[in-house]
Amino acid sequence: MNAISVLSTVLAASSLGMPFSAGPTETHADPAEVLVVGDSLAVGMKPYLADMLTDRDVTFHSRAGWTTPQGMRALRGALRRFTPHTVVINLGTNDGSNPTVYANRVRRTLRTVPADACIVWTAISRAKRKGAFSGLNRVLRRAARRDDRVVVIPWDRMVRKGTVVLSDGIHPDQPGFAFRSYVTAAAVQRGCDSGVRRF
Repeated sequence: MNAISVLSTVLAASSLGMPFSAGPTETHADPAEVLVVGDSLAVGMKPYLADMLTDRDVTFHSRAGWTTPQGMRALRGALRRFTPHTVVINLGTNDGSNPTVYANRVRRTLRTVPADACIVWTAISRAKRKGAFSGLNRVLRRAARRDDRVVVIPWDRMVRKGTVVLSDGIHPDQPGFAFRSYVTAAAVQRGCDSGVRRF
């Protein structure tokens, strides 16, 4: 099933109210406009997101299991080669539950991203076995209030409302990943200049 047909299924179901089971040192000649950094939730968007952002170049640096520090290392490496207009971050699901530790990681990540780039960071939702996460999301939303570059996608609220279902408490199914890609693409298209701090 391609991205368009999956997205059609997602939007049709949504209409019926159904749930879904340090800065760069050099630039590349053809810079990526959208850089996606993240864990398995970013990996799951690979089949869909670029097809939804056909007017952009989308580059993924993602791997299942990555924590925020691992993602930060990948981000720093990517920024040596790319100068993205937007950085999409899917990190935090594999981190611990300490908001103070996470806040430090978020601050360091934001300092790494160029000052003129928009940052789309998806809120966390995960199974209880992975640890509490509400404090981590408060950190993200506080960062968005303080930094005009940051837009937070309220994935946690979408899960809580049943808009999307996480079969294992962490990952959506194929239509769910198409939906995650759709809301991410919409946030990228809106950008940070719109003044929208929370998608």
